[in-house]
Amino acid sequence: MGEVGHFRRISQRLTGAAGSPAAAVLVIAAAALWLVVGGLTTFPRWWELIASAGVPFATLLMVVVLQHTQNHDARATQLKLDELIRANREATNRMMTVEEASAEDLERIREDFRAQAEAAANQP
Repeated sequence: MGEVGHFRRISQRLTGAAGSPAAAVLVIAAAALWLVVGGLTTFPRWWELIASAGVPFATLLMVVVLQHTQNHDARATQLKLDELIRANREATNRMMTVEEASAEDLERIREDFRAQAEAAANQP
């Protein structure tokens, strides 16, 4: 868990920071600074290369970090739901593994739940 746990903590912090208003202001300020400095230096070739190489790299890095955080949060949420299903005597424990079902099975289960909800709504 050492390095993975460390990466998880860093990615969660980065995800939180990337979604903050301060991050939006920072991106706008960096773009404005890039335009001003580029305008003052008449946009030399090296300046364009920095932007054309740096922006996609930063974007890819953020996609990886955000996806890691989203996967971790989804697994934690799934475990919480599994615990609620397990603790509820009226729920079927088979639902604890529904994420492994095929698309067709999920659609069949959804239709079954819809029919149960409609039947319950029609009862006095």
